[in-house]
Amino acid sequence: MTASFCADASITGPNALNERFVRETEPVRDFLIRNAIRLTHQRADAEDLVQETLLKAYMSFERYREGNHLKAWLARIMSNAWIDRHRSAQRRPAEQLNAEIADLRGTVDTLSASRGWVDSAEAEAMRSLPGDAAVALGTLPSELRDIVYYACVADYRNTEIAAMLGIPVGTVGSRLHRGKALLREALSVPEAGW
Repeated sequence: MTASFCADASITGPNALNERFVRETEPVRDFLIRNAIRLTHQRADAEDLVQETLLKAYMSFERYREGNHLKAWLARIMSNAWIDRHRSAQRRPAEQLNAEIADLRGTVDTLSASRGWVDSAEAEAMRSLPGDAAVALGTLPSELRDIVYYACVADYRNTEIAAMLGIPVGTVGSRLHRGKALLREALSVPEAGW
């Protein structure tokens, strides 16, 4: 134990724990961001995970013993937080595109216009699709249609789609590629269009 830690041990009060937490976690923040990116594969998700990790660590920092390996402690908290997020995403009900949504779109548009409601982003995206694109999307096999819809219209990332549908990310990528190819054929759109 160094002299600075001994001197800090004599400081008491609510700010002492705050100062100690900031002082000890600041040098490992780069490690945390790298570890979070390795887990999430997305910068924004990684930053959220780091924030959640630091919040959980701060809430239980009174129980952290000086001399223990701080990086390992924080990495364990991060890993548990990531696992909790992943399990939570798996418990969400699967969302699937079906024909009923397209049939109800006209009814919802009429109601929203008469009542002054603002349309959802999904309704706006579907309305912005050319008529042929909506028809072509409907002709795709359901396993491809759902993925193409989520990726191209709803703008979800492949990792999110994989979690929603309970399939591997690689499967999402290959189905998305096949679905786009079939849409290109149906619409006779050149390769550069997608």
